[in-house]
Amino acid sequence: MTTATSWHERPLRIVDFIPPAPDRYEALDMAEQAAVRSELGFNAEHIEVHDVSLGESGITFYPSEFAVENRKDLLTEIASRNGASGVKTIVYFNVHWLSPSLSEVKPEWLQRDSAGEVIPSAYGQGGYSCINSPFREYAFGTIRTLAKHRIDGIFLDGPIFREDGCYCEACRQQFQDEYGYEPPVGAAIASREDHDWFGFRRSSIARFMREARQALQETNPGAIIYMNSPQLAPNRLCCRDNRMTVAHQDMLLAEGGFLGGDLRTVPVWKPAATAMLLETQAGGKPYCVAIAGRLSPWSRYLLTAAETWIAHAMAVAHGAWTWYGVYNDNNKDARMRTVREINDFLAAHEEHYTGTRSAARVALLWSYATANYYQTTAEATDFTDAKSRLRHLDRNDSRQAFNGWFDALSRSRVPFDVIDDTALTDGTLGGYELLVLPGASCMAAADAEAVRRFVKAGGRLIATFDTSFYDEYGHRLDEPSLADVLGVRQVRGTRVNAFDHIAVEAGQDLFAEIDQTLVPSALLGVECSVREGADVSGFYRERQLSRYSELPDATSSPYIVRHAYGQGSCIYFTGNVDGFYSAYALPEYRTLLANAVREMIEPELECGFETDVASVHVSLRIKGDSLLIHLVNYTGSMTRPMSSVLPLRNVRIRLRERDGWSGECTIRSLRGNRTLAGERSEGTLSFVLPVLHEYEAIVIAND
Repeated sequence: MTTATSWHERPLRIVDFIPPAPDRYEALDMAEQAAVRSELGFNAEHIEVHDVSLGESGITFYPSEFAVENRKDLLTEIASRNGASGVKTIVYFNVHWLSPSLSEVKPEWLQRDSAGEVIPSAYGQGGYSCINSPFREYAFGTIRTLAKHRIDGIFLDGPIFREDGCYCEACRQQFQDEYGYEPPVGAAIASREDHDWFGFRRSSIARFMREARQALQETNPGAIIYMNSPQLAPNRLCCRDNRMTVAHQDMLLAEGGFLGGDLRTVPVWKPAATAMLLETQAGGKPYCVAIAGRLSPWSRYLLTAAETWIAHAMAVAHGAWTWYGVYNDNNKDARMRTVREINDFLAAHEEHYTGTRSAARVALLWSYATANYYQTTAEATDFTDAKSRLRHLDRNDSRQAFNGWFDALSRSRVPFDVIDDTALTDGTLGGYELLVLPGASCMAAADAEAVRRFVKAGGRLIATFDTSFYDEYGHRLDEPSLADVLGVRQVRGTRVNAFDHIAVEAGQDLFAEIDQTLVPSALLGVECSVREGADVSGFYRERQLSRYSELPDATSSPYIVRHAYGQGSCIYFTGNVDGFYSAYALPEYRTLLANAVREMIEPELECGFETDVASVHVSLRIKGDSLLIHLVNYTGSMTRPMSSVLPLRNVRIRLRERDGWSGECTIRSLRGNRTLAGERSEGTLSFVLPVLHEYEAIVIAND
């Protein structure tokens, strides 16, 4: 992020204590409530001054001509008390969910499916508001009214379009006016009609955000506005697109810290992945990871201290601000002591979390084209249904492939960033030494050409399975668009490997530290021949008829292809090794992926532990002449939620010295609050961290 010039460009610790029902809300002692927020170390608050217990109801706690009912003016008092204590007041405004009562009064505001029926909300009550309907006048009128009060900003929860909508009268007419034909129903994915329909809904959200910002700043030019942005998921599911809306937002926020259900199936690094994607998309603006303090769907059950620390650490380690939300009834819960501890720490060291940027030299691609037009699973959110079934068993799961690489890089303590398709062509890619394409099946010609130029100029590439086999809309190509870079000459087909094995080739750097002679083959593989000059490692075998049958002979189809291209090089895994690792977590595959990275680039950072540990996440960030090392430790019991984290002692850290470093430097651990002794040798800086609890940040500054 750029140097802070405005209040929201310094680290925000936002709280949202969801209020009780109206009568209880109005009876709260607001002086006491303000004191709680300040004592817990928050410096900003999302306040609900509309009753949204069952969705946006039109019931306001401030005077508004647009309200269905005006109740006690709480906004004026809350904003005044927050201002006096230095807490910024940001109004929460729900623009995606209407309550049953408001839905009954304003049915024309609701999203509808192609049959004209109201699309029911995932919350179990009410429906979804349509921002092209007359609801938009209500929304903009409300924003203008709020802008007259002493507020610092507005957070819009939404807007969204459901995947099966919206076909309300307003959307039908507006689409007809813009595209010259009726909104398509059941259009084939990637058809012209589908492309128009998807684009219409995304541009509708961008237009709404532009006009919402204008409505706010007409009256309150110093106030900020931002929406609930998408996470790592297909944006077809809700039509939110950060690349289209970021120009109309003052910061990006996404619910990367909303945890629910069986946490054993949820990546512990989910908040980090969200922060990393937002940083790429924010264009230098602030970005925030929303962390729900509860375990969904039990809204009053707070997460453990360990889980709370880790979620916050994963976010701030990648430059994000934090939002923490629970019900107001929980604001004096014993577990809130952990939140205060975290906030006090971040406040005390705010200078080290302001104006930093990533120092990673590895980029991992999140491909929206693949998620949208190939196939993927997706977790359920408040806006979207879960996607758990794949239509094509001979195709990869793009989310699982991404997760596999993210987990392997994280557990191998490789500093890296997450980029998206846009970053391939906007100049971002040139800042990295290595690009990882995790089954990036769908790729535009321009994106493929950008990758080709990157490698030709000396960049390094790792790709897997059917990367670039399809165009950006999911149409299969005659040959992969990156075939020349991957080293592939001819693709013969895709194979499904039920219980096949790959021979480990002794002496190969890629197989270093793997003590098996055979490892399971990834479940999917590309059968291909390679170009002249390409090196191969490992071969698929003839199909094994059963898991008890003799081991079949090897084929001529390679498992791994190394290929020099221009001044750069590529390692191409023909199997879906990333998705396979994500599904089964075989340690040999984590080693294989980590070895591929180390073969491509010299490690920037190495951590040594007293025992073999693969549960520490690292991040490197730069601020001026200082380097910050963030370490997140999630070593604990083999289950989640984690009740505690096991401290790691005498962590040996060796860092490759960076350009511009010279002379003496100071090494200081922020949470441990101690100066560490460093030793320089052969272009590296080494030191020992005495103890690593859930989180530590180490600042290395030139003297």
